[in-house]
Amino acid sequence: MELSPQKQRTRRAVLDAAAGEWARDPAASLGRIAAAAGVGRATVHRYFPDREHLRSALTSDSWAALHAAIVEAAPGSGPVSEVIDRIVSAMVHVGDRVLFLFASAGDDPSPADAEVAGAVDEILVAEIRRGQRGGELDSTVPAEWIQRMVWSIVYTGLHATGDGLVARHGVDDLIRWTLRGAIGARPG
Repeated sequence: MELSPQKQRTRRAVLDAAAGEWARDPAASLGRIAAAAGVGRATVHRYFPDREHLRSALTSDSWAALHAAIVEAAPGSGPVSEVIDRIVSAMVHVGDRVLFLFASAGDDPSPADAEVAGAVDEILVAEIRRGQRGGELDSTVPAEWIQRMVWSIVYTGLHATGDGLVARHGVDDLIRWTLRGAIGARPG
C-alpha cells in the first residue's frame, strides 16, 4: 500500500528521530523517539508495531541513505583524494545513520541490508585501490585496512560531535585532515 505524501513525511520523521536518538542512546525509548519526531507514541506504533520493526526499518533505511549519499559523491570521478573527501562529507551528512549502524553492528543484518552494506564497502575499497595504484594512497598496507581506518575515523569524528568535542559543521575538515595523515602515500 502506497503511503500518502503526509504519511510518508510522518514515517520519515519517525525514522529520522529514531536515527538521532538511537545514535546517541541505543536504549532510547519509543516515547522519546515519538517526542523527537513531534508525534505521539500511538503514531509511531501505527507505522512500526514494535521496537524491532522500527529498528529493522531504520537499519534498511540507514544503509540505503548511506549508499545513496556515497553514490552521490561521484566515486570514480576525479582524484581519489577528492572522491574520499566527498565520501567523508557524505558519511558526515548522514552521520546519525552511520552512528546508528555502528551501534547496531552486532545485529544480524537481513540479506538485503548485507548486500547494500557490501556495496558501500565495495565503492570505498575500489576508490582506495585506485588511489593506491595512482600513488595517492599508501600502497604498503591492504586496501581493507585503509577502509577500516576511514570508517573508524569517521565514527570517531561523529562521536566527538555528539560529545561536544568538535562542532558538526567542522568535523568534515578534521576527519579529512586526520585521514590524509593516516592513509596518504608515503615518500619513497
